[in-house]
Amino acid sequence: MAAKNDIFFRKLFEETHAKAFNFLKALSKDENVAGEITQIAFVKIWKNIDKFKKHPNPQVLVRITVKNTFLDEIRKQNRMNALPVFIEENEHLHQTMVDPIENDQNTGEACTAVHCAIKKLPERIQRIYTLHQFEELSPVEIADTLQLSVTTVRTNLETAKFFLKRELKNFGT
Repeated sequence: MAAKNDIFFRKLFEETHAKAFNFLKALSKDENVAGEITQIAFVKIWKNIDKFKKHPNPQVLVRITVKNTFLDEIRKQNRMNALPVFIEENEHLHQTMVDPIENDQNTGEACTAVHCAIKKLPERIQRIYTLHQFEELSPVEIADTLQLSVTTVRTNLETAKFFLKRELKNFGT
């Protein structure tokens, strides 16, 4: 079975890799970025090779995977660029990012408040939020891990952020 997967993947790769790379190069205007995203996309394809084998037109699925991988990487980059703004806008949460070894009373109170607020979330949302914030998994990785849709993961993350922002808005003022 593995040999058939290898042959199918190799054939699919040979038929679509150059087109995928050129598409991403045109979108990103950067050969290095296109190469990295193409590689990420084909790793995803390999991991889901059975789905591609069953599809009536696997080349279409490759195009969709390549496009979605590009969008995921752009979103990830936007999140990284937005992080300093988020920290600045949510200064009251900054105390939770301080080294926990410090014995500062405010730090302890902030950690306790954040921990208590997270514990108020429904169990599934707690798990998703914890994987995202503390284990630094992307929504796609969380979806794969928990066998959920990416949309469900993103919705749950937004719910958690909204809830925690509301819960902690008066903390530290």
